Amino acid sequence: MRDYSRLDATAFSRAMTSELHVVVVGAGALGNEVVKNLALIGVGRLLIVDRDRVEPSNLTRSVLFCVSDIDEHIARGTPKAELAASRVAALNADVDVHSHVGEVADLGMGILRQADLVFSCLDNEMARLELSWACTRLDKPLVDGGLGLINPSSGMVSVFPGVDGPCYACRKGGERRRSLLQELQGREDPCGLKERTQQRDAVIPTTPTMASMIGALQVEMGIRHVCSNAGAAASAGVSHRITLHPQVHLDTLRFERSPNCPLHDPESVIRDVCQRTDRSSEAWTAAQLLAETSDAGGFLSLDWPITARAMCRQCGHEWEPMVRRARFRKQVCPHCEGGDVAETEVLTGIDASSSWAERSLADLGLPLGHIHEVVLGSTADAPRRHVEVSGDLRARREAAAS
Repeated sequence: MRDYSRLDATAFSRAMTSELHVVVVGAGALGNEVVKNLALIGVGRLLIVDRDRVEPSNLTRSVLFCVSDIDEHIARGTPKAELAASRVAALNADVDVHSHVGEVADLGMGILRQADLVFSCLDNEMARLELSWACTRLDKPLVDGGLGLINPSSGMVSVFPGVDGPCYACRKGGERRRSLLQELQGREDPCGLKERTQQRDAVIPTTPTMASMIGALQVEMGIRHVCSNAGAAASAGVSHRITLHPQVHLDTLRFERSPNCPLHDPESVIRDVCQRTDRSSEAWTAAQLLAETSDAGGFLSLDWPITARAMCRQCGHEWEPMVRRARFRKQVCPHCEGGDVAETEVLTGIDASSSWAERSLADLGLPLGHIHEVVLGSTADAPRRHVEVSGDLRARREAAAS
């Protein structure tokens, strides 16, 4: 049996940590350090989210992947999230740990809604923005970590407090925010702007020592935030930027919500959730959801534009991708594998008269366990209802227990 007594006089007392439900998004260098620390202090429930698979280059910076049979994991392409979860189970059996292999936007908001604290250990801005927007809507504190801001010996930790505070986009300048929001909607930037962005975002090598420092700071700040009374009502974000070379330097920055950021629609904040434990995304159609949720005139508002139909300009093949528009830009034709593909129909919402309304929520490419937004009218200020497909979550729990 583990002895947590040495932690009881710290911010990580057993009475507190055993009750925490934590989500870590990203299981690379930073995610390994955050997950390792959460396992050692014994958080009650832990979900690890990552879309990638273990590679040899991970081994110099990812302590959880340094196992005797790592060559076998690399050969069979073990997902990072799954290997990290298995290592947590070996490190501390007191932690109820699970994994989700997929992107941030593939994670149903019903799953995030269960969390007390979310850690962002991601390596790209778009995924950070998607996660930050979800946490803001759900009023969940998000602790973001970043490496290599200036040089390999630099990093930053930021706390976004939730619905009353700023999101990730609020901290960006106007031009970069516009570019990110274009990407969020799956629209291409002008070529000149995209080139400048790519040059500015050139990858800086990072080190295991900085990953260890930033990951530890993320856990320390995150746990203290959820345990403090101030954290519950915080309206400002805070960042700590660390540089170790050529001189040791620490900057603390505070930032407010930007009045020009469009990701703070008060109607889209998820406060009251209708939980439908009797429904599953595999069987529930958009038409049924609308009929059981709204009067005539309501429509299902999609979080992300979905590319519903596409065609290949090279071979003429037509198909239904049913993927987020931002992801479609990376696709090739499934028939000839050519890259000259075009959208022919994009969905941003579905009403009862739509030809897509008879499709199940899963067939529409929507995440399992999601919280869907039904708009009860056609005006910008029309009220919304938020409906969680809780039957998916029940099935997920049953599958994990079996």
